Amino acid sequence: MAHNPVPWANGAVLPNLESALCYRTFMSEAYPRVIETVRKVVASGLIYLPSSAADFKNPEINKYLAQYVRGSNDMGHIERIKIMKLLWDATGTEFGGRHALYELNYAGAPEDVRLQVLKGAERTGTLKMMEELVDTCMSDYDENGWTGDTWLPPLSSPSESLKSEA
Repeated sequence: MAHNPVPWANGAVLPNLESALCYRTFMSEAYPRVIETVRKVVASGLIYLPSSAADFKNPEINKYLAQYVRGSNDMGHIERIKIMKLLWDATGTEFGGRHALYELNYAGAPEDVRLQVLKGAERTGTLKMMEELVDTCMSDYDENGWTGDTWLPPLSSPSESLKSEA
């Protein structure tokens, strides 16, 4: 959205609408997957975090954190805990849960968002360009594979494939 902004009044710019609509569509699917991936990969790492930064100031607690909550490749316990707390805030807290709902429903129900994107693509001519791309692709392809000289010619048999690899 920021890489290719649209000029607006008095030298100001607006976020690129096409990019914004792609993001809007993508995030309703991607953010739940991000949460799922973090929970699977990090697993119990999110469970045994210190209650607060005050635990670092308590020498009795901090020595155990340094021993048992350190990271890989010489990462210290404070850096690892910072990463885990950030992941927890983004995925497990009230903030993370509310953000997931925000991404899913900000512009309406997910089905409605997809209709908004479709209508936007129709209005800007992007849908027509996409359909032309499909038509171009399909006209350069038949039941035997690619027909144009841009691509490798289709192989006539599996044995021919083995010869070409040898």
